[in-house]
Amino acid sequence: MMRVTISFNVNNPQVARSLIKSIEPDDLSAPPTVKIRTARRVGDVVSYVECGRGLETLIATVDDLLVCIDAAYRTLVAVKNEEQT
Repeated sequence: MMRVTISFNVNNPQVARSLIKSIEPDDLSAPPTVKIRTARRVGDVVSYVECGRGLETLIATVDDLLVCIDAAYRTLVAVKNEEQT
């Protein structure tokens, strides 16, 4: 079993909660050999990934997770900017 921990700083608790909720479907729909758990820890959002299917699957899973987090974050920033105008 291979494990990866991804941690990124989010100083805004509301943004952290929104990010976690936005990627929750990915966490729940992972195949049985892949486990993803994302949580807030102090000022960070942390994703724990466990994979029992090989390095390629782990890399693809982490890549997909990062793309989803990036898209969610960019959406939150765009909405916030739109609200301010």
